Amino acid sequence: MPRQNGHDKGGTEPKGSALYEVLKGIDFEKRELIAKPKGEGLFDLVKDKDNGYRCYGCTLCERSCPEDCIEIDFCPEHEEAPFDIEIERAAAQAAQPEVDMKLFDAVVAKIREGSGLVEALHTTQETYGWLPRKALEDIADEMGMPFSSVFGVASFYTQFRLEPVGKHVISVCMGTACHVAGAPLVAEAFAQELDIAVGQTTPDLLFTLQTVNCIGACALAPAVRLGEDETYGRLTPQGARKLVRQLRKKEA
Repeated sequence: MPRQNGHDKGGTEPKGSALYEVLKGIDFEKRELIAKPKGEGLFDLVKDKDNGYRCYGCTLCERSCPEDCIEIDFCPEHEEAPFDIEIERAAAQAAQPEVDMKLFDAVVAKIREGSGLVEALHTTQETYGWLPRKALEDIADEMGMPFSSVFGVASFYTQFRLEPVGKHVISVCMGTACHVAGAPLVAEAFAQELDIAVGQTTPDLLFTLQTVNCIGACALAPAVRLGEDETYGRLTPQGARKLVRQLRKKEA
């Protein structure tokens, strides 16, 4: 009987788990099998109760196949769930707040005047403050483009927002000058006072906290921009908390 540590009493070569035995037989850099005759199975790792082999979808065979001929796009242990695009679209719409589509007329007018996709996205974001899914779908219909193409552009550029933002967008500069001057501590103070993480929006939709690469105010480091126009320079963590309290008081 083999010992629990994997060594035989007779001092034979130690044996590991089935997965270890498989990994031992692969040269990952050369993508070659080691000491295995061509055509010999290598990845039959798991046996069912009836002693038959089954795949557990680890994709190890796909990632290590020296011939690049194995593709794993399903897990045989679970049936593939049906996909209904209309159901998925309705679920995505329900997950977002309702928007006034009458305001979208300005976007349609620009598109019909000949504006491109990026300009249409900018106009939509200026209108709503973010890019609602319904607006993206209407842009795709108006321009005769697949929705996936419109969404791909909207999600590629960081200046476009796919989620609603707060009334007050706080942008903490993380440029070199601001970072050295203590911007991470300022961002942490905002996060603590607002009880959200960077990149999130407060549940009451009053504040959105984000970091940006540079706002062009290095002489005022650490600098913070409120909205698009207002800039606060040499802000300390205490000053960040004070600013949030002032804004909350004003809103109340």
